[in-house]
Amino acid sequence: MSDTISRVEKEFIFNFLIKNKVKFEIKCGVSSIEAYVLEQSAKELKIDLLSISEEIKGYQAPISVFFYFQNTHHTFNSVILRLQGSYAIIKNPDSIIRNLLRKFERIRLTETIPVEFEIEKDILPLNYPVSDISYFPDKPPVSADFTDIKIDVVLTKFKEKLSFIISNNKILMLRNYTAKNIFEELVLKYGKILYIPNTRSDIPNKQIDPTLEIITRDEWVKYEIDKNKTQENSLNKALSQYLLDLSKNNIFSLSIVPILYRNYTVGIIYLINNHQKSQVIDVKIIKYANQFSRVSSYILKQNGYFKDEEGGKEKISAPIYDLSPGGMAFSYNEPKNSDKLLLGHNFKILFKIENRPIRVLAKLVRKFNHLSQQFYGFVFIDIRKEDHEFIYRYLYKK
Repeated sequence: MSDTISRVEKEFIFNFLIKNKVKFEIKCGVSSIEAYVLEQSAKELKIDLLSISEEIKGYQAPISVFFYFQNTHHTFNSVILRLQGSYAIIKNPDSIIRNLLRKFERIRLTETIPVEFEIEKDILPLNYPVSDISYFPDKPPVSADFTDIKIDVVLTKFKEKLSFIISNNKILMLRNYTAKNIFEELVLKYGKILYIPNTRSDIPNKQIDPTLEIITRDEWVKYEIDKNKTQENSLNKALSQYLLDLSKNNIFSLSIVPILYRNYTVGIIYLINNHQKSQVIDVKIIKYANQFSRVSSYILKQNGYFKDEEGGKEKISAPIYDLSPGGMAFSYNEPKNSDKLLLGHNFKILFKIENRPIRVLAKLVRKFNHLSQQFYGFVFIDIRKEDHEFIYRYLYKK
C-alpha cells in the first residue's frame, strides 16, 4: 500500500534531503538523471542536475522524482519551470507518495525470457572450536597498525612489537584443536578475552574497558560449576588453585585474546609477563592485541583461510513473468532453494532481450503465490543507463 504524506512532513523531508545531500533520481521520458535538492520554498525547489538530457530541456518538461528515505521509497511528480546552467527550478509538488511499490508499470511478457543468477549453497562447518560469540570480520580501519595484507608479515610485525613490551607472546591457530587447560577452555567457550592481572591476586569482577569483553569472575564460577560440578563452598579454593598453578609456572600476569571468525575461535594470542618482570599486563597492550585479532581474522578470510566452509554456488534459471525498467518478477518452484531467496537480499541477475545481455543488481522485495506458483519480485538497484533505456523502449515503444 502507498500513502500520501502531509504538507508539514513534506517540508521536513525536503529539509533532510537538502541537509544530508541525498541523491535522488529524475525520470523524464526515457531519460534518467541523478540530482540533489539545494533549496526549497513554498512554490519551488532548486535542484542540482548531475547531467542534462534533451528531454529535460523541453518547455515545462514533466518529471517523476524518486528517492529513498527512512527505509522507504518515495516519489512525486513535478515540472521543470526553468533551467539555470546545471541547476533546475522545479515546481514544489502538492504531495509526495511513500511506500512506492514500483516506478514503472510492469508488463506481462508473452515470450519466454529466462533469467539467471546464482545462490550460495549451504555453508559447511569448519574444524574450529565453536564459541558463544559471533564476529564477522569487516575491513580493518585505516588507522589500524597492520597495513600489510600478507599474514606472515602481520604476524612478524605483531610479535616483534610485543617482544619489547612483555615477557612472552605466542599465537596458536586452532584448526582441529583441543583446549590444553582451563584457561583455554574458558576462552574457547565464551569467545572473550581472559585476563589475570596478577596471579597472586584474584580474577576481575567487572569489565576493564568499554571496548573489550573479558571473562569475569562470575563466568569463571559458572563454567566451573557446569564442567566440574564444584560445590559452592569449594569455588574459591578451586579458582585460587588455578591462579596458584599459573604462579608456580612463572606466570605473574596473563591474557589470552581470541581470534574470532563467525561463531568460531580460530586462534588465540597468549600474552605473558613472568615473575622476573613482575608487571601487570597493561590494558593498552590487550587493546592492541584485540585490534590485531580483528585484523588477522579479516586477512585470513581475504586469503582464503576459511574456504573449506564455502559450499559453492548453484545457478538458478527461471522464466520472467513480468518486467519493467525498474524491476521484474519470475516464477520459481524449487522448495530446496526457497529459504535462500531471502527478502531484502541482493542478487546479481543476468537476462537477455533480443540477444542483448543485461546484467543488474536487484533486491528481492516481494514473494507471492499465483495460480499455485511461487513468484519472486525484484527491484533493480543498479542497472546501466543504456540497459534501462533499452528495456523502456522494448516494453513501451512497440
